[in-house]
Amino acid sequence: MNEFEKQLLGKLIDHLGLEEIDMDTTNSETRLFSEGLELDSIDIIEIEVMIKKEFHIDVLPSERTPEVYGSLGSLARFIEQNRDRDA
Repeated sequence: MNEFEKQLLGKLIDHLGLEEIDMDTTNSETRLFSEGLELDSIDIIEIEVMIKKEFHIDVLPSERTPEVYGSLGSLARFIEQNRDRDA
């Protein structure tokens, strides 16, 4: 897991109250939903609020895909590629 992914995971843990998540066993391929972090549809709304506040990205409906939200790494890549685009 790279530095940005660690930073993003820390923000997700803080923002979503995921204190039970072990940062040492989580990696780039950790899934955000189902067997990974076990997030749900309400969490995606909270993630998008955090992305807008922290990284100045308004996530478009067309971007709500498994390619973006599939794993911690895919979400981190999306944010890095789009950071500050809607500032």
